[in-house]
Amino acid sequence: MSNLALIGAGQIGTAAALAARADGICSAISVVVDPDAAARAELVAETGASAHASTAELSSAIEGDRALVAFSSDAKRVGREIIQLVSLGYHCVTTCEELAWPDRHLWEALHTAAATEKRVIIVTGANPGFAMDRFPLLAAASSRSPSSITVTRRVNTSRRRETLVTKSGRGLTPQEFDAAWRAGRAGHKGLEASARLLAHSLKWDHHDLRETIDPIVRDGIVSGYNQLVLVRTADGRTISLHLTLDADLEDEYDEVIVAGTPPITMRIEGGYHGDEGATAQILMALRRCSELEPGFYRPTDLPLRFG
Repeated sequence: MSNLALIGAGQIGTAAALAARADGICSAISVVVDPDAAARAELVAETGASAHASTAELSSAIEGDRALVAFSSDAKRVGREIIQLVSLGYHCVTTCEELAWPDRHLWEALHTAAATEKRVIIVTGANPGFAMDRFPLLAAASSRSPSSITVTRRVNTSRRRETLVTKSGRGLTPQEFDAAWRAGRAGHKGLEASARLLAHSLKWDHHDLRETIDPIVRDGIVSGYNQLVLVRTADGRTISLHLTLDADLEDEYDEVIVAGTPPITMRIEGGYHGDEGATAQILMALRRCSELEPGFYRPTDLPLRFG
């Protein structure tokens, strides 16, 4: 079994790293990298890992070692770290939402680094990674000539981690929410990526993509938002992704509706739990690092499999 380096000791990364050790996917969590000394110390005390403030402090990996990179949604920032880790000999799994559909030059840089070093880079997570791309792709691929795919995800943030609550804009005024959205501090960064992944995987040339977000306001204060991405092809086929995050939702669910032959509706009552789902997707990706050809893999680049 391999060792695991955790890059980002936040809630998602820590939970997934501990689960990987518990499930026998890694023999040990050998390295923890986080600029927050308190976050490092807590995990180091539990695992005995070596602690570092930066990946620049790391030495070369042992053959087969993995790195879980879970500290930011910023593609450029995370991409630089991953290229550094790959050069040290690590396979990399990351939850960076923007890397699910990176700019062409960044995709080429990551793929070239992985191929050169004979390593695997996988982007995964609950969303992007499953709920609004791999899950609807499975449904759409099961229907003949689909003409539209509508995906709805409704999440009650009152039962979720604080970072997601912050991104939902809860407690802001509408004006503050608008400013936070424009600055990239509110809203879901991965929604456009999921739409483009779906269109690309279905081989639909998408000529028009539009994204909108509307805050949900109660008594003058934001409690969440409705975010929509719509893709329309030249011949009229559509992909619609609807995401609602709100503190007062009673009906949480994930739903995929495919207009095709046959028509398909798939629904997860209660919703696909983002935190637990992210851990499951990360563990799957960590397992597969040694099975795939070297290269950079977006969520829908991974073939489905059981086991």
